[in-house]
Amino acid sequence: MAAVDAGCDAVGLNFFPDSIRYISIITALEIAKTIPPMVSVVAVFANANPTIVKDVLKNIPQINYFQFHGTVPELDILHDKPWIATLSIDESMGLNLVQSKLDSISNHQNPPSAILVDTKLKGMFGGTGIPGPWELISKLKFKHPWFLAGGLTPANLTNAISITKPYGVDVASGVENSSSEKCPIKMLDFVTNAVCKLS
Repeated sequence: MAAVDAGCDAVGLNFFPDSIRYISIITALEIAKTIPPMVSVVAVFANANPTIVKDVLKNIPQINYFQFHGTVPELDILHDKPWIATLSIDESMGLNLVQSKLDSISNHQNPPSAILVDTKLKGMFGGTGIPGPWELISKLKFKHPWFLAGGLTPANLTNAISITKPYGVDVASGVENSSSEKCPIKMLDFVTNAVCKLS
């Protein structure tokens, strides 16, 4: 509710068991029921288990988007629900390689509704707190709306947006306190800065 009160357009529910942000389907349903209609609910997966995806589909009708990190399941199980693809990159990747990966995602036979550009770190799927290579990202050519993620904070957000010019932004660790809990003040500062820069 702090995210909603801050003015977020979407709230992500994490179904990756190895994540510190993981929540059960029961908890996710309780949260989803409290989200007002104009705020999107996003189910977040990493190397998605098709059985878990089906369980989320069945039990949480409030889900608006499915976001996949790593392996993407056979998308026919979504029954035409919109999905968000993740492009994970790091400083070692050249522009041509990243553009090739982006084009492969964009040209999927069931293309995503949007693409999330996140920072790659070995053994992790997002939430790394490490800023991405913004200058490289600024040179990419996108065919779909895209969101910038990876190490964004209220302090560096305006600079990141100025360089990359995304459709929107995504945040996790950048609005958490030292115990990995979301901080309402940081969330409000982040959204305020995003609105000022993106509008």
